[in-house]
Amino acid sequence: MYPPLQHVALWMNQVLNVSSNFLSYSTQFQTSSLLNNTTILANFDAKCSRFASEVDIPGVKLHFTQYVPGGTNLSFPENHPTCGIPYQTVSSDICRVAMTVPTSESSEISLEAWFPVNYSGRFLSTANRGFSGCILYNELEFATSLGFASVGANNGHNGTSGFAFLNNPNAIADYTYRSVHTGVVVGKELVKQFYGFPFHKSYFLGCSSGGRQGFKEAQDFPADFDGIVAGAPAFRLTRIMSWGGALYKATGDSESDTFLTPELWAVVYDEVLRQCDALDGAVDGLLEDPGMCQFTPETLICSKGQTSSCLTGKQAQTVRTIFSPFYSLDGQLLFPRMQPGINTKKQVPFYFEGVPWELTEDWFKYVVYNDTTWDGRNFSTADAMIAAAQNPFNIETWEGDLSAFAKKGGKILTYHGLQDFVISSELSQLYYAHVSRTMDMPPHELDSFYRLFYVSGMDHCRGGDGASAIGQDVGSSAGRDPNENALMAMVRWVEEGIAPEVLRGAKLSTDGSVEYWRGHCKWPKKNRYTGHGSITDESAWQCT
Repeated sequence: MYPPLQHVALWMNQVLNVSSNFLSYSTQFQTSSLLNNTTILANFDAKCSRFASEVDIPGVKLHFTQYVPGGTNLSFPENHPTCGIPYQTVSSDICRVAMTVPTSESSEISLEAWFPVNYSGRFLSTANRGFSGCILYNELEFATSLGFASVGANNGHNGTSGFAFLNNPNAIADYTYRSVHTGVVVGKELVKQFYGFPFHKSYFLGCSSGGRQGFKEAQDFPADFDGIVAGAPAFRLTRIMSWGGALYKATGDSESDTFLTPELWAVVYDEVLRQCDALDGAVDGLLEDPGMCQFTPETLICSKGQTSSCLTGKQAQTVRTIFSPFYSLDGQLLFPRMQPGINTKKQVPFYFEGVPWELTEDWFKYVVYNDTTWDGRNFSTADAMIAAAQNPFNIETWEGDLSAFAKKGGKILTYHGLQDFVISSELSQLYYAHVSRTMDMPPHELDSFYRLFYVSGMDHCRGGDGASAIGQDVGSSAGRDPNENALMAMVRWVEEGIAPEVLRGAKLSTDGSVEYWRGHCKWPKKNRYTGHGSITDESAWQCT
């Protein structure tokens, strides 16, 4: 690994024209000791200011460069309000570079590159969420705080609506693959032009739609990254949209006799725990293996004379439908079940609120049918089959052959929360099995380049009731050590050949302190409580 201070000295030597060649590490360290922090930052600021006139990449339209001192609360008045990111505290000194980059004759992406003064020699691309045309500034901050020169793009449109897709294949292509890949190509060249020498390793960080983007890169552009950290990947995206429609149809609207109120969902959650919490050996409010839970909602049907904290037969059928797979008209699996264990006592998923899911409506209005009058209340399984057959630009991202990525030495670390209420955690194991069969490789052979970790008590990408802070984002990290941080675990795997056997997560208190740690197992191993020690004692759990 390269010590950051040595990189600063090396870069400063380039900027100050001290030498045109790389110096030995000992010389770098001696040189860095002669450059005090004030001088380094002053020259970094000057370099950032000059960079606007130095960028030489065909087609790139540079809007501005901005030196941002560490500790700045950076505001984004130009950011679309639906992105919900009005500002971001930047912890380290960076040079912020904003630009637009064409992706076709009639489309472009907005791209930002953040270059840290404590550059580690590593490049990283962030990703997006949902239908988001939003640069994830929190992920840029997380990456640059760890020394990565980082880029983030807006997916070719602004805001969180799918309206940009209406009769616009270019916007769909940008969203599916072009935004990230274009940003990587341009970002890597920017790194070389800014620092004066190339990066030595390239990484990706994303979750949800971002997780899917990471796998799309591995499948279609295997040379882009050395290491990919992809959380809760939205494989089978057209089917996720259809699943959202099916879940709405199962619950009906709030006036339907199939609908469950938040109070009844709390009753369901308590019953799930009563039936299944102890299956992993510990009664702790977390399911380490929801696959073992074959939940029976009929136990909640009201007894004679009972009028509260119970379900009607139709409501029990609603629950059973939700915790069952979604099949096509000809009996093929469209999407797995919602896994038991999501905390419907704390938060009722938007799928269950009695109105069509916004993303489902957007996808069918603006992509499947190009019809703004389409109403999610009329969704049917026939619609789901039409959407799956379209699969624009192969957005399903279900290719099982990752041999090109593996052959060039790439690594994938993927994780999925077992309380994920947006994308069923069972989807990740279905894709893992698909890769295993396609490549004719058992898990111990896939381990050489592809590892899946399930995180008990994690909601969608972060948060939840358990030890969900694995080092995947700002506010979801308890340390920078590879044993405490998923991104740095990936760096160690790529650069030192030490692969993670568990993904350690911290349960964080509201003040950011660690309540307890838990090691999350590498699939297909499962976490089991040994019965020896407290259930919050990390050593009391074993991967079996």
